[in-house]
Amino acid sequence: MKKKSDEKKKANQDCDDQEQMFVTALSANDHARNDWIIDSGVTQHMTFEREWFTTYESIVARKVYMGDDTILEAIGKGNIKATMQVGGKMLLTTITQVLHVSKMKNSFISLSKLISEGLKVEFDKDGCKVNNVHGTVVAQARR
Repeated sequence: MKKKSDEKKKANQDCDDQEQMFVTALSANDHARNDWIIDSGVTQHMTFEREWFTTYESIVARKVYMGDDTILEAIGKGNIKATMQVGGKMLLTTITQVLHVSKMKNSFISLSKLISEGLKVEFDKDGCKVNNVHGTVVAQARR
């Protein structure tokens, strides 16, 4: 049991300690299965959809610890191009360094990863906006 606990701590050590977890959905289009969830508790962008990847490489399976203590495996990684609705317009964006975790039921965007990539994330009562380094909104999410 101690080994599992130590592995989980190591996997999550990149996360900043936060008192609250903020979760919001970033919709790639109107279908809920295509929604991405922005989550302050995940350390990597992750999806279950292999066909969404525009670049892909198989990796040696690595453990992914979920919030409910379920352990899944990432089997690949790459980039995904997604069309996001921002202010009534459709924008094409690339989500980089995404893990492929085929047994997941949702897709997650890592808040800490966005910030480490130089993006600014602003939250309000309705959700959040993701701005690039020039201050342009590149994604919006509803709560």
